[in-house]
Amino acid sequence: MKNHFLISAIVLIALTGCKKEEVQQTTDTPAIQSKTSASRTASTPNIDSLTVADSVVISKTLTLDYHKKLLVFSGLNKPVLDSLYKGELYDEGKPLPGYSKAAVDKTARLRMQKYFVASKKDFTDFMPAHPQKWNQNSEMNLFDNKNGFLTVQFTGDGYTGGAHGYAYENYQVIDLAHQKKLMLNDIVDVSAVNWNTILLKSIGQRKSELFEPNTLTYNQNFYFDANEITFVYGQYEIGPYAAGIIDISVPFAQISNALKPDFKARMSIK
Repeated sequence: MKNHFLISAIVLIALTGCKKEEVQQTTDTPAIQSKTSASRTASTPNIDSLTVADSVVISKTLTLDYHKKLLVFSGLNKPVLDSLYKGELYDEGKPLPGYSKAAVDKTARLRMQKYFVASKKDFTDFMPAHPQKWNQNSEMNLFDNKNGFLTVQFTGDGYTGGAHGYAYENYQVIDLAHQKKLMLNDIVDVSAVNWNTILLKSIGQRKSELFEPNTLTYNQNFYFDANEITFVYGQYEIGPYAAGIIDISVPFAQISNALKPDFKARMSIK
């Protein structure tokens, strides 16, 4: 889950407690190499990245750290970019008009400053008794790219007081050949699979950690390679906090009959 502070209207002000402000921009290799030598069915977009980070003193007992890394793409259509940046650059409002590097950088810094302003307001009555450093970190990274499927990984963690912090790990797979976000039913007939049985078999001994094993099923947070598909379940999604983020990998051989023919051909799955 992402820990965003939503405010209806914020006037950006100069925060007197700012210790530092860092805006770092780096350039990734435009053509990311695949993990295998399989040919792609669509060209790889150019990929760049940038990072915004800052640290602000809210009070004598509270310091906030913020860090966000974002990828910037050239060669993806607007609906795909809207999907990738939702939650990163905008929430429930309208998507950005465009996602140039300058626009992404400007919006990212604006959200960072809004986070500090909102935190200074919201935490006034909840200041820790002893000095603490709270943080919010997130990164957007290229996870995989082969056969015309581009996988973007979103990770993050943070701490805002209490017994423990939080963490998340999400994935989006982009079908470059069709310029769309890939959903599970694009690659497999979900109705033709007994997901509960297969997932429980794959999770093995960790079954005892689940809230309700008999209701375990697939989700849309997944990635895959030529051999298997991995479903990723967040904290509290199917198990307690102590279980952490749970990955369940299902070999394609177990669901081969349900895989879509086009997907099997692109991934060279027999």
